[in-house]
Amino acid sequence: MADPPDKSALPAPYESPWEALRRDVPAALADLRLRAQELWRRNREGDLSTPGFWPQDLAPLFWPLLLLLIVGVLVLGGLQLQGALASKEDPEPPGIERILTTPLPEARPLAVIPEPAASEPLAVPSEPVQPEFPEPVAAEPSAVEPEVPLLQVTPLLSLLADADRDSAIPQGLLLTAQPVPERNGAVLTLDAQQWVALEPSQRLDRAEAWWQQLQEEGYDDLTLEDAGHHLLARPSRVGNGMIMFDPLNTP
Repeated sequence: MADPPDKSALPAPYESPWEALRRDVPAALADLRLRAQELWRRNREGDLSTPGFWPQDLAPLFWPLLLLLIVGVLVLGGLQLQGALASKEDPEPPGIERILTTPLPEARPLAVIPEPAASEPLAVPSEPVQPEFPEPVAAEPSAVEPEVPLLQVTPLLSLLADADRDSAIPQGLLLTAQPVPERNGAVLTLDAQQWVALEPSQRLDRAEAWWQQLQEEGYDDLTLEDAGHHLLARPSRVGNGMIMFDPLNTP
């Protein structure tokens, strides 16, 4: 007698794969979470393999750093690829530059210059004519001749002379005042007779007043001399003040 057929060998009932996937996804996620926790634990304990050059004390940092490096390289590569694609696009056409022009002036007719009428040829004399020059007329002597100025008034002389008007210094003491640009100084020429007639204290006060006024004007040097170019005073090379020289003993 034959055995009855096994019911388990019959075709299995139909089951939707999407329903099976819905049941398997939570199980797969749970498995991934467990495996990630295991990797994290093994990495923290230094159980994962690392290269030989990597220090054993820093073994837990190797794989996280490597993962960050890979992510950074991928991000930079994506940015560069995006920039390369953007640069390949056709650039926008440049704007048309408009140039403003001024209208030309109205054309005016040129003035017509009449041609000179043909004149008759001049008769050439047979004998050269001697030109007659007028006899020189003697100039009448003027009754009053203009006075020639003795001094040439310069701006520097006027500046110093205006300052001397309020002092007790006699007029005419300062003859000339010439600037010396090469050493940024000035040379004052004095009347020797009036200079000698002053008291030594008055000479020193007047020389220091001139030197202070010239320093305020931007000068760096000063020389006092008479008409014969004899040195009368100059600034001290050390300290302030003026060094006076005896006008009677100057060479």
